[in-house]
Amino acid sequence: MNVLIVRFLYSTAVVGLIAACGSAKFNDTTGKSKTADGWHGQNVDRLTWFWQCDSAPAPQPATQDGNVVIVGSGDHTFKSTSFDKTPLIFSGKVCPPVTYPRDIIFVIDVSGSMADGWKQPGNDPMATGSCGRLKAVEAIVNDINARGGDSRFGIVTFANVVKAKSSKMWSEKSNLYRDIDGGGKIEDTLCAGSLGTSYGAGLGAAEAILTGSRPGAVKEIYFISDGVPDEPDETAGPTVAARLNSQGVIVSGGQKTPVSIATVMLGTGDDTILKTQIASVDSGGAPMHVGSVQAAQLASTLSKLAENQITEGKMQYRPIGTDPWQEISLTQSLKDYSFSVPSITLDKSVAPKGLEVTFEYRDKKKNVYSSQGRILWSDAPVPKAALVNPDDGSSDQ
Repeated sequence: MNVLIVRFLYSTAVVGLIAACGSAKFNDTTGKSKTADGWHGQNVDRLTWFWQCDSAPAPQPATQDGNVVIVGSGDHTFKSTSFDKTPLIFSGKVCPPVTYPRDIIFVIDVSGSMADGWKQPGNDPMATGSCGRLKAVEAIVNDINARGGDSRFGIVTFANVVKAKSSKMWSEKSNLYRDIDGGGKIEDTLCAGSLGTSYGAGLGAAEAILTGSRPGAVKEIYFISDGVPDEPDETAGPTVAARLNSQGVIVSGGQKTPVSIATVMLGTGDDTILKTQIASVDSGGAPMHVGSVQAAQLASTLSKLAENQITEGKMQYRPIGTDPWQEISLTQSLKDYSFSVPSITLDKSVAPKGLEVTFEYRDKKKNVYSSQGRILWSDAPVPKAALVNPDDGSSDQ
C-alpha cells in the first residue's frame, strides 16, 4: 500500500482532530517536577513523542525515570544537551472515523414510483407504519449516536422539486424529524410518493444546507432514488454532483471542505447516472454506489456505505532546514487505531536547529488529516513563567 502523499487534494480540509498544542510532562518516579527547558536528570534513556486523537483520546504513556514523553503537535523546546543521541519513538492514536465530527445529509427520492398507487407495487411503499427509507435513516442516526460520534444530520426529500428540507443540521433524531414533518408523522414525509424525479433539486438543497454547516466536520451525502432524472433538467443533478465532488463546499468561516456522495438505486431502475455521474469515488477508485437494492435491504446497505476506515498514513521527519524528508509508514504499525513505530536517534550534530515532523493519514472517503510539530534546542535560561506547575508536572509550550 502506498503511503499518503503530502499534497493530496484537500490535505488541510479537516484539522483539529489531533492535539493542537505541544506539551511535555516532566515527572520522575518520585513525583519531583522538572523545569520546562528540558530534562535535567542524568538518565535520559528514551524520548517518546505521543500523537493524540482529540475526538477519541487514548491513555498516553507517562514519563518515568529516564523515559520522557511529549504530547501533541506544535513546538517542544529542550536544552540541547538533554536529548542528544537519544532514541526517539513515535507513538499515538489516529482517530476512528466514526468519532470524526460529521455532517450528514440524507437526500431521499419521494417520486411517484416509490409509493403504491402510481405504480403497483411501489419500490418502497409504506408498510406497518414504516418503510425502507425511514428505517435506513434511523439505522444510520441511531448507530452513529450510539457509538458516541459527534455527528449532525439533515434531510432533503425531492420529487420533481424539493418537497421537504431541514432548516439546519441536528444532532438529535427527534429534532431532525420535527424540523421537516410539518407537525405530522415522519413516515408521511420520508415515505411519500408523487410526481417526477429531479436529482438537481435534491442535491442543490443538500449543497445549500452544507454551505451553512459548521467548519471542521466531514461532509457526507447519502442519496436514495429509484429512477433516472426526468424533470425539470436531466443534467442538473450531475452538474451539482460534479461541483461537490471536485470542489466541495465553502462552509461558515470560508473553509473549503470536501463532500462525499454515496448513492443507492432502489429497485431495478437504470443506475448508470447515479453510479457514474453522481456518486463519489473512494480511495480505492470504486464508486460509492450500490444498485438493485430492495426496500427491506436499504438500512443495511446504507449502513455499509456509511462505514469508514483508515486506509493510508505516514510520518515524515527531517532536521530543520534540510531536505529531503525521511518517511515512516503508519499503516504497517496500526492496531486498533493505535501505533508505535521503530525509534530514530536525535543527534544535535545532524540536526543543529532541531527536528521537524509531519503526521498525516487519510480514510476510505479520501478525507485527509494532518498535523505538524518540532523539537527545538535552546540553551537560554528558562523564564520563571515557563517552569512546570509542581501540582501537575506539566507545561504547555
